Amino acid sequence: MAQEARNTTDLDPIAWAAEADPYPIYQQLREEHPAHYMPDRDLWVLSRHADVLAAIKDPETFSSSEGVVPSGFKPDVPTLIVLDPPDHTMMRKAVMRAFTPRRMDAMAKQVRGFADGLFDALFAEAEAGAAGALGTVDAFEGFTDPLPIYVMAELLGVDAAERPMFKRCGDAIVYSSGADPATLFAAQRELTDYLQTVFEARKSEPRDDLISLLLTSSEEGRALQDDELLGLCFLLLVAGTETTTSALGNAILLLERHREARRALIEDPSLIPSAVEEIIRFDSPVQGLSRVTTRDVVVQDVTIPKGARVHLLYASANRDARVFTNPDVFDIRRQSNNHLAFGFGIHFCLGASLARLEMRIGLETLLARAPNYRLDLDGVNRLPSDTNRGFASLPITLV
Repeated sequence: MAQEARNTTDLDPIAWAAEADPYPIYQQLREEHPAHYMPDRDLWVLSRHADVLAAIKDPETFSSSEGVVPSGFKPDVPTLIVLDPPDHTMMRKAVMRAFTPRRMDAMAKQVRGFADGLFDALFAEAEAGAAGALGTVDAFEGFTDPLPIYVMAELLGVDAAERPMFKRCGDAIVYSSGADPATLFAAQRELTDYLQTVFEARKSEPRDDLISLLLTSSEEGRALQDDELLGLCFLLLVAGTETTTSALGNAILLLERHREARRALIEDPSLIPSAVEEIIRFDSPVQGLSRVTTRDVVVQDVTIPKGARVHLLYASANRDARVFTNPDVFDIRRQSNNHLAFGFGIHFCLGASLARLEMRIGLETLLARAPNYRLDLDGVNRLPSDTNRGFASLPITLV
């Protein structure tokens, strides 16, 4: 029994998420402990695709209203991700008009411009620090981190020069394992105070941006109240940017480890959209999100009590052999790819189309500008997070 207790204690997906390869632990959870309780965190973990999907599809039982991270943190503004129906339904309908396919398609030119500009700067930095051959640069600092922030700033109509503040506040919230709650709320307050000033400016002088759009009513939807818009912008600037940053970083790492896949994408860029789906399945940028049960519920013959916090381990579900053929094989040509990296149902990621656009253009730019890049695998540094699988550094040599 002592050995079994030690083994199950080690099956903490939160602690493993920043490791080089947490997936054997996730497999052990799926096969041996599919409804696993961690007393130290007072947290249940669901790891099989069917169980995670069933929980996502049942918001009446698995509620988002008490926060969607294991710590229980939630912003003090009505953010979509922590609303349940009917409030969620009404607010999502109001904001969907900001994420139409036409608006997302119109962002492609700006995304490409930002990506090319960032690579221009990376090459200049590499040349400045090199003697002969190009030097090593940090693709995280120079590409994967700023690109989503520039794109989101453009979409919202906020000042991209505030990127350091967006970054500082976002990191304090997303990479907050064990952080002082006061630090989280201070970061939230700094970001929300800034956004309030932008709202007042847009009310006086509207522009062609998402904030101005959502402050006005139209046939497609009602105007958002300030606190509703605040919650949406907060979500987009924090979760919306960090997730894409993590996904782009995972792409660079995977294409270093699987150079045959990189060659295939260079030779046939039409494979990039399916590669994007495989990247976010194989190494999901959001490893999981949490819910709180509103009643006792039985999962895998185990009763999870009312009021329990339950972590839905998307990254494990996306490697479940019950759904995916050869799930531990990185296959950029995979056709049946029903991953849960963007969630599902009413909480399907609102910005999924924008994230896919940024991933596609980001990969196209990377492979066109630096097809033979070399990533220093020993220098890769991941950040600890309760939810995200992201990076602090990605040292690459541009060749």
